[in-house]
Amino acid sequence: MLNLESLNPNQRRAVDWNAGPLLVLAGPGAGKTRALTTRVARLILESPDQRFRVLALTFTTKAADEMRNRAAEMLGSDAWRCRLTTFHGFATDVLRQHGSHLGLRPDFIILPQEEDRLSVLRDAMESTAGAGIPPGATAKSVLPLIDHLLRDGQDGGESHAAPLPFATPGKEWVRPIYSNYLRLLIEANHLDFGALLVCCLRLFRERPRIARDYGVVYRFVCVDEYQDTNGVQDLVLRALYPDRNANLFVVADDDQTIYQWNGASPERLRRLQNDYGMQVVQLPESFRCPPEIVGLANSLIRHNANRAQNKQPLVSAVDASTPHVMRVRRFADCTNEMSWVAADIKDRSRDPGTCTVLARSTKLVRAAAAALSRAGVPAYVVKRKAEFESPLLRFLHAALRLTNRPADRDQLAALCRVYHDLTGALVRPDDVEAESVIDGDSLLAGFLSAASACANATALPLLDTLRRDLLERVRYRDFATNVLAWRDGQPSGVTGDDGTDETEERNIWRSLTREIRQQLGADPPLSQFLQQIDLRQKTAPPRATDVQCLTIHLVKGKEFQHVYLTGLAEEQFPSYQAVQGDPSAMEEERRACFVAITRVQRSLTLTHADSYFGRPRQPSRFLAEMGLPSGDTAFGA
Repeated sequence: MLNLESLNPNQRRAVDWNAGPLLVLAGPGAGKTRALTTRVARLILESPDQRFRVLALTFTTKAADEMRNRAAEMLGSDAWRCRLTTFHGFATDVLRQHGSHLGLRPDFIILPQEEDRLSVLRDAMESTAGAGIPPGATAKSVLPLIDHLLRDGQDGGESHAAPLPFATPGKEWVRPIYSNYLRLLIEANHLDFGALLVCCLRLFRERPRIARDYGVVYRFVCVDEYQDTNGVQDLVLRALYPDRNANLFVVADDDQTIYQWNGASPERLRRLQNDYGMQVVQLPESFRCPPEIVGLANSLIRHNANRAQNKQPLVSAVDASTPHVMRVRRFADCTNEMSWVAADIKDRSRDPGTCTVLARSTKLVRAAAAALSRAGVPAYVVKRKAEFESPLLRFLHAALRLTNRPADRDQLAALCRVYHDLTGALVRPDDVEAESVIDGDSLLAGFLSAASACANATALPLLDTLRRDLLERVRYRDFATNVLAWRDGQPSGVTGDDGTDETEERNIWRSLTREIRQQLGADPPLSQFLQQIDLRQKTAPPRATDVQCLTIHLVKGKEFQHVYLTGLAEEQFPSYQAVQGDPSAMEEERRACFVAITRVQRSLTLTHADSYFGRPRQPSRFLAEMGLPSGDTAFGA
């Protein structure tokens, strides 16, 4: 039995919701993930004799893994009845099973690298020559337009050719390039992240019976952070559940819509609510933020006119007697600002890892990290990586990809390149292909033959494990273990050793492998394993002692004891575009500030300077909107 006694009345209403559409407006720190996963568990535990499953969709693999772990604790052996995943993970599953209707094979490869996408786009532009492409247009300049169409849900088919979603006219020449881009991806059995969702949408439109079948199996759907959806994600959801009375349970907060550059929009949430006639449950109680912070957040966000109707203000559930600190500091320039922040973190008696430094721009984040490093404080800046970078992990990944796609020349070329980086030995793809044709072997067998002919004593054990674990019999888990063990047996500097980067990436590989096995089982098929690897970032997590330096757009879903929000000056935060008179941009900047200050558990320090990078700046209007002075001030204990 589930223990629901600790839920507050509004959380309990959400958890007890049964059939029909519901919108849960959940403020920051309101326990929305707990309410969502508890509802999923309740639906399953109260229907032991039924076979329907529950689908829960979110945006990041980290959030999906967290929900999956929570649900597993509550459901035990019944956990198979819920599918907790990302939009991209769901689309990958759908296309692996039904993508043949579009020309895709189940072992399709996901292209995370921009250069791979640009190569496909160049071919698409060449095949569209003479279609009115402006002089000077390059793949690099056209790719943002392609991404815009992908986010908007343009599926490339004439039957669903909507008006192009560009602010300026005259872009019709992009449409044939876009259609060719999608066609070339499918022909090569490749997809990028945007095409995953677009192809899933096209499949549901062209084969509505498949969408209906999913709707029957997944009778209930829960969507977390709906305010972050872009156009194609919204369309996929609607194609899957077109009935106005669908069991659509959506958790969102229009005040936290901060990804407008990626297609998110508060208007989309209102349309969904109206189109499905959703009832509303509000979760305004914050179990994270102290009362002082909640007061600031409410004062700030009320200046936005474009908010949900009858939105309840945040209420703090944190003990008001606990000492909290709120400070404002002003400096002559941003160098002094960042130096003071670093010194303050170092001098105050707390673990640095309990602090974070936030800024609106990457430039300020890097300045903060540099100041912390000069002060001897370990700083962490997110380095998003879609691919491994060390030769060892690139070799491991490339060998598995060629095993999965044994006739793929691109994968062979990648394996030859990284084998040279790792061992110094040159194996030419053309020689491998010729030898494979003559002997009637696979490209992997040809690579082994060519590599063995020029291998030294160091490389031979690596080739032996490739032969045993991938060529003679596909045992990719053993292969990964043996490749890492091979490295451990090599003296430093004998092979392409990147030191700390490689050590980090080895840990990331092990962590990703554990997560995927928890999700798919102990021994998933190689194609599924590789697709999951491609869907996940290869970013090292911070250490417990690191001060995380983050842009505000990376802070969603996080919380910290002590937050330093820097750069609170006009044309810094809010941005130049917002200050120049774009009302929607100003509202988004204000929502970003709302998100930033509601990460706080104990103390908030707001800083600003009179000049940034040589340019004079006035204090941010957001300080006044929160009711704060722009000079040095401290409140609380």
